[in-house]
Formats: sequence, C-alpha cells, structure tokens
Amino acid sequence: MVSTTSNGASRTGAAPQEPSVQAMADRVEGLLGGFDSVSSPRQAREQAEELVRTIVGVYGAGLERVLTIVHDAVEPQADEVFDRLCADKFVESLLCLHGLHPLALEERVQRALDSVRPYLKSHEGGIEIARIEDGIVHLELEGSCDGCPSSTATVKLAVERAILDQVPEISAVRAEGVSGAAGGLQTEWVSLAKVPDLAASGKATTVVAGVPTLLVRFDDTVYAYRNRCAGCGSSLDEAVVRQPLLTCAACGRTFDVVHAGRTSEDETVFIEPFPLVRESWRLRIAVPSGSV
Repeated sequence: MVSTTSNGASRTGAAPQEPSVQAMADRVEGLLGGFDSVSSPRQAREQAEELVRTIVGVYGAGLERVLTIVHDAVEPQADEVFDRLCADKFVESLLCLHGLHPLALEERVQRALDSVRPYLKSHEGGIEIARIEDGIVHLELEGSCDGCPSSTATVKLAVERAILDQVPEISAVRAEGVSGAAGGLQTEWVSLAKVPDLAASGKATTVVAGVPTLLVRFDDTVYAYRNRCAGCGSSLDEAVVRQPLLTCAACGRTFDVVHAGRTSEDETVFIEPFPLVRESWRLRIAVPSGSV
C-alpha cells in the first residue's frame, strides 16, 4: 500500500483514511448546484475554489489507489517502476500536485544539486541547502573562484535551472550573498539538439543562440565557454587541448578548463564560462542574451 510521509507518499504501508468516493462526488454535485443561489462575486469565487479543491481531491485519491495497486502488483520491482514514473515530468508533476511523490522535497532538491556538482567544482565552490520554506529554496554558496567576476553569477544560474527544472513545487531559488538576478546577467537557456563530437580532440566549437561556444570534455564532464581567447580575442577553434589545459593557437596563452577557464599568468584573465546542465541525453547551456 502507498502511505503518506512528510511530503506525500512512500512506497509501502497502510493507506490513509479518506472520504468515500460517493461522498466526494455528492459534494461536487452540491457545489455545482449551489452556483444558482450565489449572491455575490466573492461568494461565487469562494465556491469555485472549493469546487476545484474537491475535484483535485477526488483525482488525488484515485491516483493514490492506482499507485497502491501498481505497487502491490509489481513488487519487488516497485522501486524501479516508481523511479520510471518520476522520470516522466508530467507524471511527476501530478504526483507532486497530490502530495504523492515518493521522495521527500529536500531529497529531490539535493538530487538536483548533485546533477550540477561537476560544474560547481570547476569554480572551486560548493553549495548547501540552508532551508526550504514557502516554495523557496535558500542556498549557501561556498567558495567561487577568485578573480572571476562572473563565477558566482554563472554558478547561481546553473543551480537555479537544475532545481526549477527538477522540482516542480519550487517557485524560486535564492542564494545567500548573491544580489539580484545573478548580478543582472541576462541569459537564455538553450538545449542542444545534437552534442558535437568531443572524442577526437576533447573539444568542439558550435554556435548557441548566435553565440560562438566552445565545449571541452574532461573525464566524463563537459564544460562550456565563450569561443574567444581572453588574451588576444581570437577564436579558440584551433586551440590545443592537453587536459586540463587549453592553449590558444594565436597567442599561446593557456587556460584551465576545469577551473573556470582561468590562466595561471594573470588571475584577472579567463575565458568566459557558460552554465551547463546535463539532463539525461541532452545538454542545456545558458548564454548571454543578445551577445555575439
């Protein structure tokens, strides 16, 4: 049986007590009939809100019974089935709406953070959940590379996107110590229809929403940067990769692609990092809007 937890439902246990289907159906019918006698717009609105809540409750109770039947029918494969259900964004949204998601809210936020930890490491930073309240996640950013003014902004963008995409109940993400919308940086998140081949040289160039972009792979992690040398302004199409370093073919300046594109010669010089989030088979990159 599916039982409720602090956030909704776990995968085993006794189902909670709930009104009968007939009682809920009778209430819906009564509310519908009551619209003929409402005396004010406010009363009509209140009755409409109760009607919606009642109907949602009916479908929620039905969905919970469906999940209970599925759980009992496929056990011991129930965990795998529930994982597949939650992998479907539409189904997951329904589970969240009715408080039936098998994972606690904080656990799902933590999983979203884990999905961008390789990107956080590139900025020598960490991030922890401070608290979650009223649909808002409050985070504490730790570190962020010195000499890279866009670092904190890009880290916040990547983390924010991961959480909002993966946890439907969350309406906002606030990072302590980060003012405004990532420092006022205007960005556009773009999904790559096809990821360029990075096997041969460990790097590839592409254009994302009109912005020349450089992709570099190190181990199993892909990093994204503006395709422009911070030293001479040339493109990095012919740059040489000797992991984790990338050397501009035009001026010979070397950048550390694993550590936010910094160069050891001058900490104020770095190739511009773009937030990147991996979602199953696709990559999403945040590039500055209207920037070329």
